[in-house]
Amino acid sequence: MILPYTIVNALTQVRVSRRMPRQGEVVVGVGESVEASQLVAQTTLPGDFRIVDVTRALEVSPKKARQYIKVKIGQRVREGDVLAVRGGLSSRRVRAPIDGQITGYGRGRILLEAPPRRYQLSALVPGSVVDVWPGNGVMIETTGAYIQCSWGNDRESYGVLQMAVRTARRTLRAKQIDASSQGTVVVGGSQLDEEALDRAIEMRVRGIIVGGIPPALIPRVKEVDFPVIATEGVGTLPMSKAVFELLRSLDRREAAVSGRLKLCWGSERPYIVVPMPTESGSIIQPDAPLVVGSRIRGLRLPYLGVSGTVMELPPSHLILETGARLHGAQVKFDNKDVAFVPYLDLERLL
Repeated sequence: MILPYTIVNALTQVRVSRRMPRQGEVVVGVGESVEASQLVAQTTLPGDFRIVDVTRALEVSPKKARQYIKVKIGQRVREGDVLAVRGGLSSRRVRAPIDGQITGYGRGRILLEAPPRRYQLSALVPGSVVDVWPGNGVMIETTGAYIQCSWGNDRESYGVLQMAVRTARRTLRAKQIDASSQGTVVVGGSQLDEEALDRAIEMRVRGIIVGGIPPALIPRVKEVDFPVIATEGVGTLPMSKAVFELLRSLDRREAAVSGRLKLCWGSERPYIVVPMPTESGSIIQPDAPLVVGSRIRGLRLPYLGVSGTVMELPPSHLILETGARLHGAQVKFDNKDVAFVPYLDLERLL
């Protein structure tokens, strides 16, 4: 039986794809050695648009709004510049929310276009360029620990890992993030709360890794400028023992953290890469069949996120209470439970 798999490997050869959001220029070639912060590709992204609603801000009709507007189409403005003014006893002003150019006006709204911005893509991991996609990006190969994760906020960073909790079930609290956390990737246990997130922003950390992200905190997490990674998924989920122990063994080592998550075409999962100073590594074989001794992780309650070891592979199916006939494995979980689990509820750890 071949299961869906998650890679949690202490030493392996890792290939990291680095692609730009649009066509541009690749500045490195195949065979070149690169550092984590090194520029590998660059492009120019079109500026964002902002619609400024003058009618709402000045509390006037769209027809009357035109007489209060103080800018012209084509005019460049700075953030905070006055776009429209309504005088009188209740004087009101409308200011530009960003730097940009006035590109249109209609129905009491001003269209403001930000200037194009330069996008620079770093290697993120130190290694060797093994493939180049002209105008698009590169593939970088390195050796080290590799951990695939379940959720991320689409940010990336590189910094030193800092263990902030002693067990995988501990929530990351604000008191565990202090001045020593500045510039580090903080590793928590089951989850974090809003106070801890605020402290992380204040201390200017380079990333946070926890087991699960509380659903209510997701909007805030998506706004921060550093990666926040959930190894297990969304919810109050303790970090799996395999992942926690590996990260603890790598405490104070430099790590690349990517929170990019794409679940449709070109599926991409968040990951952690910890480069290691060695030329050797085990080769990942995701297509290898499940065998006795294989490491797995549960995908559904009561064993969601819990790691374990396959003890037996029964040749026949098991009839569940619902009447369903499912093939599965006898698993000894790290919490000492032994249970038969359908293959649909398992994923393999490589």
